[in-house]
Amino acid sequence: MSDLLRLIVLFGSQWRWMALASLVSLIAVLANIGLMAVAGWFITAMAAAGLTGASLNYFTPSALIRLAAILRTGGRYAERLVSHEATFRLLARLRTYLFARLVPLVPGASADLSAADLAVRLKDDVDRLELVFLRLVAPFAVALATALVVAAGLASIDMRLGASIGAVFAIALLAVPAIAIAGWPTAQAAADAAALLKQRTLETLTGLAPLIVTGAVAGRLDALRETYLHLTTRQRRMMQVATLGTVGIGFLGDAALWAAVALGLALHNGGQLSGPGLTMVALTAMAAFEAFAALPDAAAGLYGAITSARRLFALIDRAPPVALDGPAPDPAGGFDLALEGVGFAVEPDGPPILAGIDLVIPAGHHVALVGPSGAGKSSLFQLLTRLLQPTSGTIRLGGTPINWIDEAEFRRTVSALSQEPHVFTATIAENLRLAAPDASDATLWEVLRQAGLDDLVRSLPDGLATPVGSFGERLSGGELRRLALARVLLRNTPIALLDEPTEGLDPLTAARVVANLERQFAGRTLIVSTHKTDALLHADRIVTLEDGQIVAAPGRLPATSTPSPAGQGACD
Repeated sequence: MSDLLRLIVLFGSQWRWMALASLVSLIAVLANIGLMAVAGWFITAMAAAGLTGASLNYFTPSALIRLAAILRTGGRYAERLVSHEATFRLLARLRTYLFARLVPLVPGASADLSAADLAVRLKDDVDRLELVFLRLVAPFAVALATALVVAAGLASIDMRLGASIGAVFAIALLAVPAIAIAGWPTAQAAADAAALLKQRTLETLTGLAPLIVTGAVAGRLDALRETYLHLTTRQRRMMQVATLGTVGIGFLGDAALWAAVALGLALHNGGQLSGPGLTMVALTAMAAFEAFAALPDAAAGLYGAITSARRLFALIDRAPPVALDGPAPDPAGGFDLALEGVGFAVEPDGPPILAGIDLVIPAGHHVALVGPSGAGKSSLFQLLTRLLQPTSGTIRLGGTPINWIDEAEFRRTVSALSQEPHVFTATIAENLRLAAPDASDATLWEVLRQAGLDDLVRSLPDGLATPVGSFGERLSGGELRRLALARVLLRNTPIALLDEPTEGLDPLTAARVVANLERQFAGRTLIVSTHKTDALLHADRIVTLEDGQIVAAPGRLPATSTPSPAGQGACD
């Protein structure tokens, strides 16, 4: 329940819209009750007047009936508009809050979560929570307000009448959630089964080709079928609980009607209530239960909302891998990079991946990080891009620890090409303009030329407007990497870090890309992590890593030489 309260507090910034939506809904409900009550009174009074020959002022009740009808119709229309506006605002608040807290967690704090699990949390859980107000908070708020107003109105006629009907309302407000709470274990199992089914479905679709090749499709489908049957069984039980709640509301509505009739007859026989007044009281009690009709579904969806809130809060409450805890402003000492005793381990007590890294990279230098697989190049790359935080030592940019630098300023200073660059399901131009939204087509063609991709793009029928497909499926691995490289070039930052920029490229294309990089980053810092040392012999320094330590860091090498395995462990 604390997760639900936390969600409601998060929505507090939109309390005006929520209050307005609830108020408009309450007006529509009360107008419907008033329409039923006044119409019933009027019809009964007209019949009594006809039997007795008495005169009756029918202008006032007729006007009240018209007013109530207009308020009911207009209120229901306005309630749809206002409540959906409130829901959209709450959704915008939830999504921006969620993504703002997810950004610092990627990738270090979310590496243990599969893409399918993240997709379920970000899609289905958020979709469920966006309806918390519309289908959970608002129905209970309107039902409570209706109960108070109607009970008070009936109490003005007779306290026993108001207290009796109010007691029935209280039972409805308490009994329906109690029934739902009794079914919470089933609701929890259904919510978990639904998330598991969607996660396994996404995993199956993503890995369909390997499953077909290995002949494991049948087993996977059997697992999906079992999960689906488990889900439908739990959902059937949830529907039974919801049906019980609906039946309970109907029974309590009848009980309120009969209680009103019984007490009204006693008042009528005692001369305290007229015949038309008895009709009005009975119809008021009956019509008031319109406000309670949505409670069973709201209560049934309560645990699903709590489960989704718990899953999302458990995700965003994770500690970010990099603690941005310093007071310093933007780096004022230039763009020199200095690593001082830097070490890194996945677990605090686990074996170190990097240990004792001392390295100074002056601004404008080109440095290559080389070494065998597992030497620690990628980990050092992630430390320099501030995706991970050192477990020991300090990394400074212009004399300032990088975790003291404002996030936006750091990203304006440092751009990166990772081993697995991501592109969005959009066009080539749209993917490039993520780096520079105002870039002209001519600028896009220039960075594509520098990345060695312009000839390919020109050969496509739609050129820059060509969609790259889901996850860049219309591009090969090398083409995808060059597109991401062009995006880095377009950012034009003082420091660029490239992880295996020539991976998947043929030697001729790789040599052309490296030559373009040398020219494009002249006077700017370029750090390249690679195992292809022959393509980067023009670097100012080649730093060789082995077993998480620097074993060589000589200066510029001759064109015919290869990096020496011996050398100093740090350079100034």
